[in-house]
Amino acid sequence: MHLKRYTLASLILIAAVGFYVYKTVSPGNYTLELLGINISLPIAVWVIIPMILLYLASFFHILYFGFKDYLRRKRIARDIDKLADALFWDILKSPKKHNYTDKEIRKIGVVLDNGCDDFTKVDKKKCHEHIRDAIDLIVAIGHGEYVDLKKLKISLDKSNPYQIRNWLNLLAHEPQKAEEILKKSESYDPKVVHAAIRIFVESANTQQIEKYADFIDIDVLNHMLDTLQNRDEKDKIPLATIEKLIERNHPGDCDYLGIARKLSKLYTPHEILALFEKLIRHDDKAFKAYLYVLIEFEMLDKANELLQDTQRGEYLDFKAFLDLRKAGKHYPAELLLRQC
Repeated sequence: MHLKRYTLASLILIAAVGFYVYKTVSPGNYTLELLGINISLPIAVWVIIPMILLYLASFFHILYFGFKDYLRRKRIARDIDKLADALFWDILKSPKKHNYTDKEIRKIGVVLDNGCDDFTKVDKKKCHEHIRDAIDLIVAIGHGEYVDLKKLKISLDKSNPYQIRNWLNLLAHEPQKAEEILKKSESYDPKVVHAAIRIFVESANTQQIEKYADFIDIDVLNHMLDTLQNRDEKDKIPLATIEKLIERNHPGDCDYLGIARKLSKLYTPHEILALFEKLIRHDDKAFKAYLYVLIEFEMLDKANELLQDTQRGEYLDFKAFLDLRKAGKHYPAELLLRQC
């Protein structure tokens, strides 16, 4: 408030004006009758009396509002401490209620007091307008809506969970946007790119699949095979393309078995057998899947012949299954997939 400086400056000004009037204007007295009393004072004193009164009035004015401002700052400081405490408990996922005295801080504190995981509990009427906009935004995204953040001039990092969810909502509403995301994959989180390629392979032709083959992992490949049965025969993906996708992903035993089961329902026995005969020449892990295909197509003699060249403790499940078949027990080949 600098009351000392103000007082010193005022006294200097009052003294200077009084001295100037006394020395320059008139050193004489002036008599004023007030309530029947004659008051005789030097003219210089009469000049400085209003200045003194003005100083006293301004002094108490400054003192009063300065004290009010001091109390306000103290109140805000206490509320800031409460905000820090609210954030502390929110980080620990144990939000607590606080009593905020400042109206503007209360609009922010009401959010922290309810925790930042579930904003449906927040009374939006009590919170700050800017925060209310953010809550409306994430609630809309949480309900599966797509929000055009560019129009709202909001920029979120591509790994931001709300940004990821928003892009996933876009794909859900407009699956045709999948290729746009694949073309600019570096601008999107890997989760979004993965979701886009899963949607894309459901209807992509051979040329498109080969173009975006780098994005097709085992999960996407299996998803593609699951959706192939919904296509017309003319739109089926050639086994040569599927073979390339398999080889670039280096599947494990169980991956090969799952792929074999799916392919056996989509292509002819001749095509499937030719494919797995190629695969086992390059990858021993495809051997179980090849045995499964032979059993699925009732080529039991061929399967037995291959198993005879294996070690005694190897492929016991397949050997046991073939022994059951020899004994007249016709269990489905799907039983061999339970190990995965």
